[in-house]
Amino acid sequence: MAVEEEGLRVFQSVKIKIGEAKNLPTYPGPNKMRDCYCTVNLDQEEVFRTKIVEKSLCPFYGEDFYCEIPRSFRHLSFYIFDRDVFRRDSIIGKVAIQKEDLQKYHNRDTWFQLQHVDADSEVQGKVHLELRLSEVITDSGVVCHKLATRILECQGLPIVNGQCDPYATVTLAGPCRSEAKKTKVKKKTNNPQFDEVFYFEVTRPCSYSRKSHFDFEDEDVDKLEIR
Repeated sequence: MAVEEEGLRVFQSVKIKIGEAKNLPTYPGPNKMRDCYCTVNLDQEEVFRTKIVEKSLCPFYGEDFYCEIPRSFRHLSFYIFDRDVFRRDSIIGKVAIQKEDLQKYHNRDTWFQLQHVDADSEVQGKVHLELRLSEVITDSGVVCHKLATRILECQGLPIVNGQCDPYATVTLAGPCRSEAKKTKVKKKTNNPQFDEVFYFEVTRPCSYSRKSHFDFEDEDVDKLEIR
């Protein structure tokens, strides 16, 4: 990544030596061994992949990787994968280092504890929302409460395999019903501008017969999800 400093053009780069992994969990089968490789990711974009070390729970890689950093990023991550010739390769674990912490490991040989990977651990970015509650009185005098959810934009979404075509879903979940709505897809951007508004009825029309202070009822709404 090029940075301007007092008229000079400074390029940032990273050099990594991927040594080895040890004590990986056994494969849940008769063989017990795994065929593992390691990837290097800037945020969630893969920039390097090691060779596959077959039939080992302590794979040795001994590979060097060097590149100029093409853009700003938040995390430098390493993923250990188990190759599967019949299904999608599975992730055994990962190590994530924040950009501002990289200097701590300069010229150091360090062991890192692998962290479990799930959908929540891979979340990245920010969403800008606007929520508005209102009361609507019908012709019959019944008070209905409505929730307007405006999705304005997102920032810093992950780029996966060089692509990011995001959309957002809004789900109003309750014990008796679940209602979901979806934005348009924004192509080739990890900072999408949506500016879309969705409306939900959050209480039953029979719940109120007069105008009153709005309050969420446990029986009406469990949660509002933005994805």
